[in-house]
Amino acid sequence: MVDGAAPAIEGGNLALQEREAKSLIYRTVIFCSMTSMLLGYDVGIMAGALPNMTEDLDLSTTEEEIIAGSLNIVAGLCAVVAGYTADKIGRRWALGIACLVFALGAAVMVSAINFGILFVGRIITGIGVGFGLVIAPLYLSEVVPPEKRGFLVCLFDVVLNVGILEGYIVGYIVHSSMSTASGRWRVMIGVAILPPLIIIMGLRYLSESPRWLYYVGRDAQAKEVLLKMIPDQARATQVEEDIKEVIAAEVSNSYKDVLCPETRALKNALHISLGLAIGQQITGSEAVIYYTPEIMKQAGITNLSDQLLWALPVGVAKLAGELISVPLLDNQGRRPMLIIGGSMQAVTLLLLASSFVAKWGFTATIVSVSLFMFFFEVAAPISWLMPSEVYSTGKRGKAQSVAVTVNRIVSGTIAVSFLSLTKSLSVGGTFYLFAALAFFTTVWYYTTVPETMGLTLEEVTQVLAGTKVMKVTNKEGYDNLRNGPELKLEAEPGDELGEEAELNVKVNDVKVNGESRLSSHLVLHEGEH
Repeated sequence: MVDGAAPAIEGGNLALQEREAKSLIYRTVIFCSMTSMLLGYDVGIMAGALPNMTEDLDLSTTEEEIIAGSLNIVAGLCAVVAGYTADKIGRRWALGIACLVFALGAAVMVSAINFGILFVGRIITGIGVGFGLVIAPLYLSEVVPPEKRGFLVCLFDVVLNVGILEGYIVGYIVHSSMSTASGRWRVMIGVAILPPLIIIMGLRYLSESPRWLYYVGRDAQAKEVLLKMIPDQARATQVEEDIKEVIAAEVSNSYKDVLCPETRALKNALHISLGLAIGQQITGSEAVIYYTPEIMKQAGITNLSDQLLWALPVGVAKLAGELISVPLLDNQGRRPMLIIGGSMQAVTLLLLASSFVAKWGFTATIVSVSLFMFFFEVAAPISWLMPSEVYSTGKRGKAQSVAVTVNRIVSGTIAVSFLSLTKSLSVGGTFYLFAALAFFTTVWYYTTVPETMGLTLEEVTQVLAGTKVMKVTNKEGYDNLRNGPELKLEAEPGDELGEEAELNVKVNDVKVNGESRLSSHLVLHEGEH
């Protein structure tokens, strides 16, 4: 029996089996998503903790920037190791390691009496964050059904924003209720020790990724878990065949294959995953969160308690953008959210910059920052989702780690240089720079990123290789395809299409005997294969 999973039910009530399958998937979603709360809380709480750390430990501006940005840089560097670890020991246990390391780092930070110990704790915490950011989206993408993958995987990012808002709230409450700077920041950071311990205890109720189990040759365990997640025997068998076909086609799975791709699919996957990783962070969103009190100070709010209080609308707007965007990913698609979110980030960053240059006052600044964060979150979830969609099983862990590495290094670099940038360019000039970067990022989204909504992970690989995957749900749509250019169609059990479906079709030189029922997923091969 697979750890954390009951054996597959043979026969019996299909409705009961489906309920148990949903329960297993939702448990996985909940505990994986909770790992993002660790980063979210850290980002949000630093807005309140950092000024108190500076006062208590007499940190210089440079040390303040290092504490703010070092976690992300370390997380990025350790993400490479996280992907390797997840491929070696599995997604579930690698997630446990991430949580344990994060809790240890938070404990070291709480005990810090100088910058050196604080920095060590920050490094350890960064290792845990790096592991969690790679493994949780990877794990989720491999266990959730394709028709709900966008929503369920991106709950990871929703919970991240819940963590940010929680950090803002805790920061304001603790700062207002405690009198000493030392006690304030230690309590703020100490709260972060509890969530990873809860996640570790919850791992025993989860199952390993069936795709990873097939990848390492544990087919019997993989099939058992697959049947728990997909009670329909025929559908589970088809998914199993698709997974095995993709795994069999992989020649090697080294980091070289990810970073120096030779096939069209892998080149496109690298371009997309790295572009999304950079595009998400290059507009300076996390620096804005870390330094919200400083931005409010520049806008005219001098009291730290008031600065933390006015940070709350920013956190609410950030979460609201996510709550609107994520449910739309599986019915409106990834591309519309990217393009709308990116373009409106450019607009709101122009407003934010102008509020400082033209001295419109703190109300305009708060509104501009809140709108920027709202539209940032309209696009942001896709940067976590798509890198886990565009690679096959053997390369997915390493590829996700590379994307997270780039994402965190970009974020950390901006965070450690933000105060220096504002001194060199002014606050308004810095946000004009971010607005320009948001504009160019949106152009890249429009010209480069494909749509992956509703496709299985194996079909996404086909799309990147030059294969257009189309949905056909009735005979009219099938006739339209048949009367078009010469096609190669993949036949599987699915929607009733009538006598036109009585044929033999060919996919990549593999004959499939057509039946009177074809799937609603037909593959149209165009151009290079």
